[in-house]
Amino acid sequence: LRWSPGYSNIHGNEEVDKHMKRAVEDHYNNSLLEILPEFLQYNTLPLSISALQQAHHQVTAEQWACLWCKSPRYNHINHID
Repeated sequence: LRWSPGYSNIHGNEEVDKHMKRAVEDHYNNSLLEILPEFLQYNTLPLSISALQQAHHQVTAEQWACLWCKSPRYNHINHID
């Protein structure tokens, strides 16, 4: 099995993409819980460090925006922009 770009006109590539999409989306094609490692049987996959950083950045930006709108300086500076 080798990855190839979708635009490379390799015979059967679209068919493989179709089957891969079905395998990911179809709950009936999932692995049986009994054969999964124990830590995956009851929990979701652990998040990557980059995903955690991105989520933290988004929450921090939203909190900052909320605090900034409540600031007494907001109206003055907002008129400049």
